[in-house]
Amino acid sequence: MNVTQRCFTALVTALPLCAMASADDTSNATEIEAGPLEEVVVSAFRRATTVELDSSITVLGEETIRAAALQHFEEMIALVPNMNWSGDGARARYFQLRGVGELEQYEGAPNPSVGFIVDDIDLSGVGGISSVFDMAQAEVLRGPQATRFGASALAGLVYLQSAEPSNETEVIAELLAGNAGTLGAGVAAGGALGDSVNGRFSVHHYRDDGFYDNVYLGRDDTNERNETTARGKLLWDLGSDWQAKLSVLYTDFDNGYDAWSPENGRIVFSDNPGRDEQQTAGASFKLSGPLGAGTEFVSITGFADTEVYFSFDGEWGNNDYWAPFGYDYVYWDARERRSMTQEFRLLSAPGHELLDGRTSWVVGGYASSLDESDDILSAGVYDDGDWCTPCASDTFLMSDYDSSNLALFGRLDSKLSDRLSLNTGLRLERWSADYRDEFTDRLSPGTPQPGNDFDPSETLWGGDVSLNVLLDDGSHVYARLSRGYKAGGFNPSAARALASTPIPGAGLVSFDPETLLNAEIGFKGLWMDDRLAAEAAAFWMDRKDMQVRSSAQYTDNPNDFIFITSNAEGHAYGVEASLGWQLTGNWRLHGALGLLESKIDEYRLPREQDIDGKLEGRAFAHAPRYNLSVGATWATPTGWLARLDINAMDGFYFDYSHDEKAASRVIVNLKAGKTWGRWSLHAWVRNLLDEDYATRGFSFGLAPPLFERTRYTRLGDPRHYGLTLGYHY
Repeated sequence: MNVTQRCFTALVTALPLCAMASADDTSNATEIEAGPLEEVVVSAFRRATTVELDSSITVLGEETIRAAALQHFEEMIALVPNMNWSGDGARARYFQLRGVGELEQYEGAPNPSVGFIVDDIDLSGVGGISSVFDMAQAEVLRGPQATRFGASALAGLVYLQSAEPSNETEVIAELLAGNAGTLGAGVAAGGALGDSVNGRFSVHHYRDDGFYDNVYLGRDDTNERNETTARGKLLWDLGSDWQAKLSVLYTDFDNGYDAWSPENGRIVFSDNPGRDEQQTAGASFKLSGPLGAGTEFVSITGFADTEVYFSFDGEWGNNDYWAPFGYDYVYWDARERRSMTQEFRLLSAPGHELLDGRTSWVVGGYASSLDESDDILSAGVYDDGDWCTPCASDTFLMSDYDSSNLALFGRLDSKLSDRLSLNTGLRLERWSADYRDEFTDRLSPGTPQPGNDFDPSETLWGGDVSLNVLLDDGSHVYARLSRGYKAGGFNPSAARALASTPIPGAGLVSFDPETLLNAEIGFKGLWMDDRLAAEAAAFWMDRKDMQVRSSAQYTDNPNDFIFITSNAEGHAYGVEASLGWQLTGNWRLHGALGLLESKIDEYRLPREQDIDGKLEGRAFAHAPRYNLSVGATWATPTGWLARLDINAMDGFYFDYSHDEKAASRVIVNLKAGKTWGRWSLHAWVRNLLDEDYATRGFSFGLAPPLFERTRYTRLGDPRHYGLTLGYHY
């Protein structure tokens, strides 16, 4: 069944459910006059609406978050043009924008291409802990972001903002239950805590069994999700237009990871199921106010402390499954990360712009430090009764990574006329890092093993320039050129292999920084008394020294891989568009489209011998040619609500190490229910048509005795449904 047929089937299946709710309310529902769409303000250096911003951005506001069938940020991604994620864990932790972004982190230095910030706390690379309970807004900025925020990002940036404190008392509570052992509960409360301070606090817990059956252990919860999130905010009015805000975050995601099967499906056979656990404690403190002389001051301090434990059954089976071969491997990775960020900004106050009030300005500095320690165990045994009787391995890797960034940035936004403006930004950054590791073969304790010691440093720069034209109807056209960057690095496993193997390969140990040049033209506008909002952007990206990470299986050990990041050349171009239309007082339509063509122009390393295709000329990994989201929301004055989302995505390559692809998909989500005063009850279903779709795929030798290269995939969630009871005071 093709995508068009599946979309039609989704409509036929879901619309009668909406019609039933509509018919039930016919006697009370009256057609109310259509009002304007929700105005969405973007969190950047200056508060601006999405229509005013000169870049391609998707903002999902509180109305969308509450109306859609959402539990976690990974479910929002389908609503964002040209965004994807890698299912290499219990939750989405690695993101791609326009085909640029990491797929996993099994070794080496963390250096994400997509920034991820929650309430001014930088969680880039560890953002899989993002529950949407009490979340006010999610912003996704596509393309290089060198001067929009303090942090820099090569591919783009995700900014999540939880609900802000106010002086009005508010209490929100919810209970949910669903199939696969789904249970959840949350409460949020806020209001005035004094004459000059407001606060808001929330806590939420969610669990489900994880949609996989382990037939060997007789359990259906080895891939469970068990997630707790707590947030708090205090907002002080210090007087004289000064404000201070403290945001704190604590998460404990105690999830299972048993999602891979030698037979590719939801039946798994592991005797030692894995875990994907993450505990994060973070805080940010923001201070802002006027300094006088037409200047405003902003300081943002952020801190995060994260512990990640990631493990899996190395051969995905058990003794009975692999008999007559003795075959048993384990892998675990315990990682601790601590990061700190400090940002200072000086910016022109309203009414005090330069050049006769036509040029606003921002100058600032940004500093960050990241310390990460990583302990990795890989061990196992294989006995085929012939050549290996048995073959055993037991290795332990300890690594420490420290990095620091110092950056200066500035922006000038100039009105050349009443309708024409020119915006420019520049960023200069100094990055340095230190990496050390110690590799131990615990079966040969007396044999010296090569270790690594790297201390790279780079001076990098980025920026943007845009020309903006305001049209007669208030719509906005812009052209933007931006340059982003990503620091270079090193390949620890390749360095160890080359230290013990006499083959030439010095070029495999390190790789150069990547630069991304992005050209973009766009159009944004509001019409029909602000009931119709639309925007579209076309872009071209040129990736110089594109960092491509691939892996090669070193032996028949299913855990024994060499990971190599090397430099290549590539380009991509595409279109992003979105539409929101308040059709009537009861009906709202929405849609988003991403089109993407990507190509690797040059790749210098040879691929493994049993892979026929060349990487040159191929598309980027996790870069589908299209993703589409269309839907409708129906609401009445008497409290009835129904929302339908149909999300389609083209197939995409899983990795750069092989040419296996995910198939195209259509996922349908539906939510419907009613609000009575302060109480609400909604039914929801995600993946209504129970579509099987892959979120990650590998190609390697797993099955003895031949260990032939085979395709393996991990599936996304099947049909998931439940009820949510809510209370709002």
